[in-house]
Amino acid sequence: MNKRFSTLLAAALVAGGLSANVMATDIATTDLKDGQFIHLSTATGGTTYLAMDAKGDFSTVDASNWSGKINSLLGALWQIKLIPHTTQAGTTYTYSFTNRLSGQMLSVNLQSNVVGGGRAAISAPTAVAANEIAANEKGGNTEWAYEAGKGFYAVKGDSIFTIGTNVSTGCLTFAAAKLTTAPSNTTMYLGEVSDAAVTLKASDFNALVKANAGRLFFTDENVSSTEKNVLTANKWEAVDAKMTSGKYASGGTDVLFLTNGKEYKNRMDADMADATTTQKEYLLVDYNFYDPSKEFNVLVADTIATEPTTSDADAKFDDRTVIAKHHPATAAFTVTYYIPNDSMVIAPAYVPTSIPVATTLEAMHTALPTDGEVAAVKTVVDYLKAGVTLFSVQGKASDFPKGTKFAEVKKFTEEGATGSAKTGQDLIDAVKTAIKGITYSETAATKKKQEAYVAAVNKYLTALNGLEITTVSDVSSAALVSTSAIKDGANYVDGLNVLTVAAVSPAKQVVIRKLSNTKVLTIGEITSATETNGNLIATIKTSDKDATIGGDATIAEGLYYIIDAEKEESAGVANKYYGLYFDESPVNPANYVAKAQAFNPFAQYVVAKAAGVDKGNYTITNRGDKNEGWQGVTNVVDKDNNIFVIEGDTVQLVAAEDVDADNAYIGFKYITANDAKNNKFTITSAADVLEGQSIVMTEDSTLKVAAPEDEVLYTLVPSDEKEYGVEDALKKVTYTIMDADSAFIIYDATRGYVFSNGKHATKNGTPVQFTMIAVDTDSTFVLYDGTNNKKLVVSTQYKTISGEDLDARNDMFIVKPQAAPASYKSLPKHVRIQAINGDYAAVNAKNQAIAVREGDLKADAYDNLDFIFWLDTAHYDNAAPYTYYITKGVKATEEVAASRLYMWNSVDSVAAKDANKELPYIYGTGANRVMFRTASIMAQDTLLVPTLDAAAKIDTVSVAAGKSADGLKHDVKAGVKNFQFSFEFASKDSENEYNIVCQNNNGKNYVHNINGVLAMGPKEDAVVVNVLNVSAEDEEATGNEAITTDGVKVIASEGQVEITGAAGKKVVISNILGQPVANTVLTSDNATIAAPAGVVVVAVEGEAAVKAIVK
Repeated sequence: MNKRFSTLLAAALVAGGLSANVMATDIATTDLKDGQFIHLSTATGGTTYLAMDAKGDFSTVDASNWSGKINSLLGALWQIKLIPHTTQAGTTYTYSFTNRLSGQMLSVNLQSNVVGGGRAAISAPTAVAANEIAANEKGGNTEWAYEAGKGFYAVKGDSIFTIGTNVSTGCLTFAAAKLTTAPSNTTMYLGEVSDAAVTLKASDFNALVKANAGRLFFTDENVSSTEKNVLTANKWEAVDAKMTSGKYASGGTDVLFLTNGKEYKNRMDADMADATTTQKEYLLVDYNFYDPSKEFNVLVADTIATEPTTSDADAKFDDRTVIAKHHPATAAFTVTYYIPNDSMVIAPAYVPTSIPVATTLEAMHTALPTDGEVAAVKTVVDYLKAGVTLFSVQGKASDFPKGTKFAEVKKFTEEGATGSAKTGQDLIDAVKTAIKGITYSETAATKKKQEAYVAAVNKYLTALNGLEITTVSDVSSAALVSTSAIKDGANYVDGLNVLTVAAVSPAKQVVIRKLSNTKVLTIGEITSATETNGNLIATIKTSDKDATIGGDATIAEGLYYIIDAEKEESAGVANKYYGLYFDESPVNPANYVAKAQAFNPFAQYVVAKAAGVDKGNYTITNRGDKNEGWQGVTNVVDKDNNIFVIEGDTVQLVAAEDVDADNAYIGFKYITANDAKNNKFTITSAADVLEGQSIVMTEDSTLKVAAPEDEVLYTLVPSDEKEYGVEDALKKVTYTIMDADSAFIIYDATRGYVFSNGKHATKNGTPVQFTMIAVDTDSTFVLYDGTNNKKLVVSTQYKTISGEDLDARNDMFIVKPQAAPASYKSLPKHVRIQAINGDYAAVNAKNQAIAVREGDLKADAYDNLDFIFWLDTAHYDNAAPYTYYITKGVKATEEVAASRLYMWNSVDSVAAKDANKELPYIYGTGANRVMFRTASIMAQDTLLVPTLDAAAKIDTVSVAAGKSADGLKHDVKAGVKNFQFSFEFASKDSENEYNIVCQNNNGKNYVHNINGVLAMGPKEDAVVVNVLNVSAEDEEATGNEAITTDGVKVIASEGQVEITGAAGKKVVISNILGQPVANTVLTSDNATIAAPAGVVVVAVEGEAAVKAIVK
């Protein structure tokens, strides 16, 4: 800290007062205590406070009683830390402030971005005014000086930075200036929090316990090891309810029910019929049980008669309490929160009232079955019941004083009326005698009913054992009685009578009671006497950490997989997802995967520290879905294994070191636009039982998977790339699926996914844009329609394909480019064609195709350049072999003009004879030769070929005979396929080994090497060749693409061709189809000739023709 800041701090002591009401009276800095909670009020004594949400965004909130607004309260609570500094004036303090809700420290970057100091306005993604800050800033300053009237400030270099609040926008205000004293800033004060209790609603309670997954704690205390603390052993969630006199009532008092989430099959539904719903366990006070000394009631988790509601109780509410172990109201609590020490009080709202023992005995008699009753027994049982009723009737104090035992007192007649002939035991014995005298029916069914009746009577007799007066009657009240089994004042449930309750008075709360040698969980009344005696511990907290709200975890920022490390779903209930990896893929309804997936961004998380902290508070954001993850206070569970608690979830972090973090297309099928354009694709099922079966169209245009005879190919049309994920760093592409007829998949509301009736057009439906999401592996994909939020699923029975909701099972598909073509694929280029025996294809003086080696005799011996050919595209269709024109340039001479020779299968000329009546196109015993013949391209499937007869003319040769499409309507001959060749793989096991195949498909269309002569024949024994690339030097020297003769130079420019060094020579310029566009004799060594844009062929007399590109 610099010296000038220390001097400023010495003046930062301001007096203030304390208050317990809602208004945040200013706190004197001298009264601040390390770790206490305060408000940052916007005015002196103000009731509007600076708040922060869970993400760290700023706002302002107005003071209230906070009931139902606990998140607003927590966001407005700041825990202060005092940072001492020794100055000449003594010890002064700066302060840091940690938000109770977010766990982030108030953090602002001490940086200006406008001249003179301050912040410029921000327009996007959210508009923020100039000199305002909307969210906590990571890595900023967290230590602030404070003076009332000057607010918070910090010194950096020669500048003082101040922050305040703008009540209208909820933002922090920011200012920076070169000053020597802190400027006035009256928009931020230290405010005292209220010590008034906040009555919690269910949402409030759940927000408070969220950080520790619903767990509660007693401060530094717990029950003895031999006891169970049901409160701290479970994870609780509050449910709102309203009650009046212990019954649900829409206009009743607010109460909370706390459930641990365990569920059971209900015994009966609301109409007392067979179970149709479930019952949850709730925290309740078990008034049915006291300890032997009657000092405490046990708290338990158990089901109740009817589930809590804020509506009126159903008509069967009372009836259900008859059969219940606990009245629903014994699970009703009020919960209050105390802001200053961040604790809560849980108080029971109702206590059950005891059922009079006489009432229970009366109900037992009434419940005796009538079906199967024995008349003789019934008579004496009714006499006995009359005596029992008389025993407790009002106004009989003189006959039955306190302590009178029913069995002994002789105050009854034989019929149970008032008299002196019989004791109560005599009446009981009369029943027993009658039972002994029963003659049971010989009919089994009747006898069974009689036996059931007798059993019920005996149960009634047993209940009367020990019947005595505990409170005598008077003229207006009946006596109170007890029996050996049923005690007066403790008879809360008998299974015969409706349960009743009363409000707890005096008020009690959940406590740990210290007994002589143990500590137990119970309820107790907190008074000054009991507090002094110290036998009740009542402070319940939402965390087991100390006073600080910051976490203790230290995690390296980076990319991780996250494992669910929560062993129990609730107390005693195992978490079935324990040990699995979290996955937020939109097509994974379980949201878990069994192992780390380096290809799946939805199973990867980016971990970063929150603003203003160096540990203990992190954001864990799903890489693929930035709306999923965790944030806030983070605490260590197991440091060695990277296990932490955040937002109440226990998670284990595993560094994702195997992820290609630079791959923006991770997780989805990505096909480059060029690959999508130049390839067709197979889409097959990845299921084992459907292996290799493709998506196909049925007769009604719907989809299914099947195994057709021929490979089914689709065109995938990609959409524009879309950014997504953390910081929009990832990219994905959707695809339209089209078949060979350009029908595409659409979604029909009635029939589901179908192929369109026609090509891409609005009238034929909107193409579905499928996202292909990697599932299970990086090469198996779920086809997901984000527009209709459905995915393609295959019927296991019928193999039909339907669109199902995202919670359905996944069916994966394999999407691949068409299998590697069976032929050589290349753009136009120069190549050498070499047989695997070392011979090269070449052209002899008679334009015959031969196989020779360098140095073999001709006029000047064959050299390297004689073996170079130009492959020009004939067909480049993905669904067929790639075919080429194999050509060679010929220089112009005095006798011959510059031209190109095209490789030609002479099959259509095998009968032709030369002047010597020989067959020049036949070699050996009938194999037609491979020749090279002058030609030029008119169109892709059409050549202009000079004839070989005496009356030379030019034939138009195409795929089939007919008339030309131009205005001349001249004849077109068939036979162009004799000029088209492909290089088909000779073996699946060898690379770059091909057969040369003519496309006329006559059964003898494979090139053979017969003693150095290339001729046509069947596939068997066809020559096997390698297609070799040509070096740049050789390519230049061929003369096919450039003129290298001394003094001659061709330069293509915009709309013209410049030729230098060729004065007096004839120049012919042709377009790519071979049509002349210029034919002239140059009169200058620097000539310019107009030419159309595109590729042209320039032939200079005496030189090889070259290609040039005119702009």
